[in-house]
Amino acid sequence: MHNRRNSAVLLFMIFIGSGTILVQQCKPNESPIPLHNTENAFVGDQQCKTCHAPEYKAWSGSGHFKAMMAAGDSTVEGDFNGKTLVADGVTSRFFKREGKFFMNTQGEDGLNHDYEVKYTFGYYPLQQYLVEFPGGRMQVSRASWDLKKRKWFHQYAGQKIPPHDWLHWTGNAQNWNTMCARCHSTNLQKNYNSETDSYQTSYSVLNVSCESCHGAGKLHIDY
Repeated sequence: MHNRRNSAVLLFMIFIGSGTILVQQCKPNESPIPLHNTENAFVGDQQCKTCHAPEYKAWSGSGHFKAMMAAGDSTVEGDFNGKTLVADGVTSRFFKREGKFFMNTQGEDGLNHDYEVKYTFGYYPLQQYLVEFPGGRMQVSRASWDLKKRKWFHQYAGQKIPPHDWLHWTGNAQNWNTMCARCHSTNLQKNYNSETDSYQTSYSVLNVSCESCHGAGKLHIDY
């Protein structure tokens, strides 16, 4: 009985000692590999097209491709031919002027103003529109276009949202730089300056391109 007990203690000590050796041998590398390789860089979807033409063609007709685009006749789906939307105490009118797209709607001061649409945002089942504001801000309009029903409608339908409310389309809830851009563009850098309350937001590609999912492609191309 005494010998069995001594044997058990000996085996336990060997087990602990082996574990200590393994832990010491498997300790974390003192110089870990960085998560972001500084030698890599974003190269743009045109570089991908050269070798991956079928994939590029499929992507160019996808929702990712249409996640965000410059406003133009080929990208804007909404009716900007003088159409009017009256909803939730706000009257909005959508029109074109000198080839550009505008909406006349309630601003942050509670009055209606003309706002130029700079970008489309999303595609199906709805398309929204981005307006530029001072300080590098871009705001997502509340009025949106329903592609299936082919009509204008309000986000948060049935709610009267006053100016200066967080949910008002000119407020922080609808700010593209902080709330939307990261998922709709490639290699997004918000670049917010708290001292001036302004943005210098940048991206490699306007929409959700190949490198949004596959990562920066320079090293892949160089290889």
